[in-house]
Amino acid sequence: MSPPEQARQHQQERAELGAATARAVRTVWSGVDPEDLERSWLARAALVAALIRRGQLTAASSSEAWLRGEVGEGEGQVKPEAAVAATGDLTVPLLYPLIVALNRVGRGWSTALSILSGAAFLEMVTRSLIADAGRIADMAGMIARPRVVTYVRVVELPACPRCIILAGAEYSLSEGFLRHPRCDCTMAPRRPGDTWELASPKQLYEQMSPEQQRKAFGRPAARAIGDGADLAQVVNARRGMTTATRYRRTVQATTEGTTRRGLYGSRRAQFEKIPGNRYATATAPRLLPEEIYRQADNRAHAIRLLRRYGYLF
Repeated sequence: MSPPEQARQHQQERAELGAATARAVRTVWSGVDPEDLERSWLARAALVAALIRRGQLTAASSSEAWLRGEVGEGEGQVKPEAAVAATGDLTVPLLYPLIVALNRVGRGWSTALSILSGAAFLEMVTRSLIADAGRIADMAGMIARPRVVTYVRVVELPACPRCIILAGAEYSLSEGFLRHPRCDCTMAPRRPGDTWELASPKQLYEQMSPEQQRKAFGRPAARAIGDGADLAQVVNARRGMTTATRYRRTVQATTEGTTRRGLYGSRRAQFEKIPGNRYATATAPRLLPEEIYRQADNRAHAIRLLRRYGYLF
């Protein structure tokens, strides 16, 4: 059975949104003054932040309608703003393109090439942040729908080798989504009885032209794969994809939205003041949806926690 067309369309629309926002952001960046990179960029950063937040909110807002069409109503609706907040503050990400450009200048690069390097980094950050907001919303929405038991990774070409070898992989809702910078893969919900299958890594590889294979995997790897080598043995799938250890165990959590002003922090009763931090922060970490599902006793418990942590209405 063919995979649900809605899942592929959902992935394509997300990727197009990320690309369109990245182009808009790059246009703003292109107006920086080569003679005063720092001042001119800082004057434009607020506009770029607004463009990224708008893209993130659009991505997260699409989850509810898509999942409703795929698997019906959930026990609560996704809060797009909560998914956006969970991706983090934009202050540091928007400083990095400037740091990259100034670093290149300091190493003797031409100003023009240095600015192009900053632009490339800014595009990567933009697309990653938009994809993350959408995926967080998708995960929360799937957990809120008892008919969904697992999710399947949706990979569309062009894609990097790390994503290609994970194409069609099925995961528990408690498993976090492996991603890397600029990854625009999405997920498709699977219910008991669903028999559709997504393209396998080998099938995706065979859809690529020889030139595309060499460009994505490198000439030696493409030759090895062509000679019968296993894709997963050629590519290190987890390079650049990591989790963090917190509170004596591996969890997927975020510190975003945990101040009194945050979506999650405003609901918590206990706060602590951390030296050097302007705001008091909730003493308990704000878990991501997949971590909530992992720790919950059952689906109903997970849905209550999603509401408690601000992901559902």
